[in-house]
Amino acid sequence: MNTEEVVEKVIDGVVNINVQKIVIDRYMRMEELQGSGSGFVICKDTIATNYHVVQDSEVVYISTTKGKNFQGKIYDYDKTLDLSFIKVEGLDIDPLPLGDSDKLKVGEMVLAIGNPLGVLGTPTVTFGIVSALRRMIYAGETIYEDLIQTDAAINPGNSGGPLVNMRGEIVGITSAIIANVQGIGFAIPINTLKILLNSLQKYGKIVRPTLGINGVTINDNLASYYNLPVNYGVLIVNILPGSAAERAGLKMGDIIIKLDGKEIIGIEDLRYKLETSMDKGSSEISLIRKNMELKIKIIPDLREK
Repeated sequence: MNTEEVVEKVIDGVVNINVQKIVIDRYMRMEELQGSGSGFVICKDTIATNYHVVQDSEVVYISTTKGKNFQGKIYDYDKTLDLSFIKVEGLDIDPLPLGDSDKLKVGEMVLAIGNPLGVLGTPTVTFGIVSALRRMIYAGETIYEDLIQTDAAINPGNSGGPLVNMRGEIVGITSAIIANVQGIGFAIPINTLKILLNSLQKYGKIVRPTLGINGVTINDNLASYYNLPVNYGVLIVNILPGSAAERAGLKMGDIIIKLDGKEIIGIEDLRYKLETSMDKGSSEISLIRKNMELKIKIIPDLREK
């Protein structure tokens, strides 16, 4: 499809989100703040967006491209992944098609669609390429892993909107821009959202198994630069105190290559395989430590947020 056809296919499923928040200032006075962002329809009555767009919101207002306005309710969220779901009664907009972010290639053309600066009306569209994949960025004390980097312009208010490939499929959720740096924006892979959506549909809430690690996907460049013994898997760069990983004896620098005998390609693949094995209760991790392969039994933690 050409650019115009892609936009026509998805534009009606992109919405503007306005929120109201009540905060307490330093003098213990209540103050009402307003903010805005973007989102997109993933079910007839459900919108996906960033958690930081609706964080601590008292009221969530939704505006569509057709000029209709709704009041939504936060259904569930995952703060660590910066994703949130909003329930909107009577929305009745066809869900947008979700692609496969694992198939993205550097250099692939993408569109970022959203409502920059909270301007109502038809969402704006910016065009660019996938600049890099599986990037990690630090935002305060939070580490965001496995992000898509793009040079498609992402402005304040775009957060939570879709990143779309040239087949009209959603491949990411635009999430972050870096101050004082031009031409760099980040999006959360759509496969990450699919994991949460599956849990939401199965359990009625987000329940996720977690090892309590921060890791990066190993590729040829990373393996060559650090002289790693494999060019696939997950390199552990941080272990959270008190986590399942710490209890099982995992260490920083370990390389996870298999889960329950199935090869792990990268961090998203590890998350997916953990999700599919969640009902088992425990899993066996195969890892490389100092060029030796080890097998360790681990019982993932289950968390609702």
